[in-house]
Amino acid sequence: MSDFLLAEGFGNLTDGAHTAGVTREILGDQWTAFLTDFVLTDRGDGRKWLSVASSRKIELKSSTLGNVSTFAICFRVYRSDSTTSVFFKLMNAAAGVIGWIGINAFGAVTYQNGELGNPGTSLVASSTNTIPTETQVFVEVRITLGDGTAGAISFYLNGVLSNTVTAIDTCFSTGRTALQYIAFGDIGIIAGWKFSDIIVHTRASPIGDVGVYYRPMDADGADSDFTPSAGANFQCADEIGPDEDTTYNESDGTAGHRDSFETAGVSGMTVLSVGVLARARKTDTGVATLLLGAIHGGSEDQSSAKGLTEAYLTRVEFLDTCPSTAAAWSDAEVTAAELSYEVGA
Repeated sequence: MSDFLLAEGFGNLTDGAHTAGVTREILGDQWTAFLTDFVLTDRGDGRKWLSVASSRKIELKSSTLGNVSTFAICFRVYRSDSTTSVFFKLMNAAAGVIGWIGINAFGAVTYQNGELGNPGTSLVASSTNTIPTETQVFVEVRITLGDGTAGAISFYLNGVLSNTVTAIDTCFSTGRTALQYIAFGDIGIIAGWKFSDIIVHTRASPIGDVGVYYRPMDADGADSDFTPSAGANFQCADEIGPDEDTTYNESDGTAGHRDSFETAGVSGMTVLSVGVLARARKTDTGVATLLLGAIHGGSEDQSSAKGLTEAYLTRVEFLDTCPSTAAAWSDAEVTAAELSYEVGA
C-alpha cells in the first residue's frame, strides 16, 4: 500500500482553461469533480501551475482517501498579493466538515476547525513563518485529527518546520476524527495566485520541498499486446491532453494482455513514489478491469484490479518501492523501468 493517498501535478493536461463536466475525468480517479474553469500554465518538466482568471470557486474534490486520522496535505503556492484565502476543506463523508487550511493577510498558513465561513473563524493554529508575496513556497501541513485536546498541527514551509501546535481540538464537531476526502478551492481561489504539486500522504513529515512530475511514454517496451489504432502503441497513448477515441490501443479482452512502455525517466532526484497513470474505457457490456504496474530487473509490482466503464476514466496507482529491490526507487531505476497496463482477469 502506498503512503501517498493523492498526488496531482496536472502534467497530463494541456495548457489552457478546462470546462467542468467535459474534461473533469482526465484529472484522474483521485479527483471526483470540479466546478468552474481553471487555467493551466506550463512550468517545464511535465509540471503545471493551476490558477483562475478571476476570483471564483474551483472546488476540486478528491475521491475517497480512506479513513486516516494523521496525514499531511502538501501544495506549492505562488501568492501574488496579501488577500486572505482558504485552500483546502477537510471532509468526512458521514459527518461533514472537519476543518480548513488557508492563509491570512500576513501570509501565515492557518488551520481552522470551523464550519463553512470566512478565513480566521474558529482558528486553532497557524504557522510562525509567513509566505511572502510574489514568491513560490512548498507548504506541508501535518494534521492529527482529535477532539478536545487530542489534536495537533505542524506547519512546514519549503521542508522546514515553522510551528507545531499540540493539545488542540482539530475537529469542527465531536467525532469527526477521520479524513475521507478534501475539496480544494471550495470557498474561492484568488486570481493571480498559482498552485501546483498537490499531495496528500501518510508517511513521516516533512517530505521536503518536492514536485510532482509527469513523464509520458516515449517508446514501446517488451510487451505490446494491444492493437494500436495507428502507428506504434506508445504513439497512441502519449498525448499531453488525452484525445479520447482519436488514437488508442485496443485489447481483445484477453486477461493478461499487456502494453509496457519506456519513459524519459528522471535524473538528479530523490524519488518518493512512482505513479502509473492510464486513461481507458471498456467497449462492451461485460465487466472489464485494468491492472497498472511497473517492471524493473525482471520483477513487477501491480495494482489491484481497477474497474472501467464505457466512458473514459483516468486510473492512477502509486508504487513507493522498486519491484526488483523492494526499496525506495533510485532515479536510475525509474529511468530503466517499464510502466504497464494489463487486462485484469
